Amino acid sequence: MTDAAEYRRHLATLDVWLADALERAGRVGPALDGVLFHAGRERTYHADDRVIAFWPAAHFRRWVPLDGPEHLVLAVPGRRPRVVRVRPRDYWHDTAPPPPSFWEEAVELIEAESYAAGLAALGAMPRVAYVGDSPAAAAEAQIPPERIEPAALVAPLNWHRATKTGYEAALIAAAAEEAAAGHLAARAAFDEGASEREIHRAFLAGCGRLEHELPFDTIVALGAKSAILHYQRKRGPEAAGDVLLVDAGSARDGYASDLTRTWTRPEADPVFRCLVAGLDLLQRDLVAMVTPGRPYPEIHFEAHRRVAALLSEAGILKVGVDEAVERGLARAFMPHGVGHHLGLQVHDVGGHQAAPEGGTAPPPEDHPWLRNTRTLEPGHLVTIEPGFYFIPMVLEPLRAGEHASAIDWPLVERLERSGGARIEDDVLCTEDGPRDLSRPHLPGPGENAGHNANVRNAGSTG
Repeated sequence: MTDAAEYRRHLATLDVWLADALERAGRVGPALDGVLFHAGRERTYHADDRVIAFWPAAHFRRWVPLDGPEHLVLAVPGRRPRVVRVRPRDYWHDTAPPPPSFWEEAVELIEAESYAAGLAALGAMPRVAYVGDSPAAAAEAQIPPERIEPAALVAPLNWHRATKTGYEAALIAAAAEEAAAGHLAARAAFDEGASEREIHRAFLAGCGRLEHELPFDTIVALGAKSAILHYQRKRGPEAAGDVLLVDAGSARDGYASDLTRTWTRPEADPVFRCLVAGLDLLQRDLVAMVTPGRPYPEIHFEAHRRVAALLSEAGILKVGVDEAVERGLARAFMPHGVGHHLGLQVHDVGGHQAAPEGGTAPPPEDHPWLRNTRTLEPGHLVTIEPGFYFIPMVLEPLRAGEHASAIDWPLVERLERSGGARIEDDVLCTEDGPRDLSRPHLPGPGENAGHNANVRNAGSTG
């Protein structure tokens, strides 16, 4: 896990990156001395007093592991960060002081009962930009509109978010281990015949988290619903199926993990079971591609090639791999990108950024859902999540088009009942190759299961 020394090294790296961002911003705009990072403000639903679940702003959270709204970090390169921890006097909520933590001695910590009191305690500030979610809060700090999240500053800050320090990687690794325990509990519940709702509760118990502590809503889908990419309903006892897809993660100090597994029961369609085992094996080869200097889209294109090979081997595609790729057939079976950056946000920022100064490196026109076009560097932390799905809405244009004869449609219709499959791990790019943070704690469906080389015979619809 993390300790005070690791956190100090983390702050030292952030100091360097902040200085770089301020220098780049100063080339095209007014000179700035530092940044006032704001955790953000609580908000309520429209015409209601119910508070929307609060998640601190990521750029703030990168400096200090504080939950809750209104906290501040005043960061000036070369100086110790000044942190305002806002703890109101309040008998409606638990405002007891938190236990001492390793990070407190590395910063100048100021306690305040309100945002305004925190600003007063900071006193006169140098020329700073405001980075946070509230223009009103910036105005209260007397920061003019042109210094509220200026694009020339936020672009390099976002760019550097892709590279994780040792402190950050350790937190994501811990979150992955925690989520893996939840996935194992979910699988056990599935094996016992549980419903989607019960499997979701098993995941929460397994990772020891409440729903609002998760970095995203869990996807727990049985049967055909596993082909709904962001399925959220979680049906009760009426839910049934021989296939389970769970896409869920946990978080440590705001840093997210994001793991997906697809499990099958013995009575599931034999072709689908073979496809899932094959998907797990090819995912391991894609993980091995997470190396410095590799453009991330290369992994995406290889995923489509390997999925096409898997479908061709099963007899779903009646053409060879090269022809299937040339015709774009695999895109109908894997209509999403192979993964994304991961960090303080599940889909972390900067994936389409062209350079530290900004600009966009868009995904290929025929792969618009690819979330990352960056070239991998040591410290980049990404997910690798190939999948295949039998989605009638997506496959219908293929069925009605010029390539319809290239598909075994009776077999596709049979497999629609099984839905789809996705396998996802969290992978750190290092000088020594990929470091998979989740697989050591959560095996895949293909491990120790082998892959049925005679999958075409299993898929015969004769």
